[in-house]
Amino acid sequence: MIIGGGIAGCSTAYHLAGLGLKDVVLLEKDELTSGSTWHAAGMVGQLRASANITRLLRYSVELYEDLESQTGMATGWRANGSLRLCCTPDRRIGD
Repeated sequence: MIIGGGIAGCSTAYHLAGLGLKDVVLLEKDELTSGSTWHAAGMVGQLRASANITRLLRYSVELYEDLESQTGMATGWRANGSLRLCCTPDRRIGD
């Protein structure tokens, strides 16, 4: 049983079902993703200081890009670019 139909709850249900679990139940008091998830900016950066988090973000982008074709439901996913600046000298690469 998963309580909460935000991005974390929906993702958990999706991945458990993808693993073949049949008894996955998601409880949400309102509409799915209508709480904090709906109000979030929805930006998914792809570079982080940790290689593991960077891999997780890359997986997320690949999933979002394919989710509409998997489900037949419009997701509203749109890939945009971004610019990340270093704020301290120790974060610079290639000096």
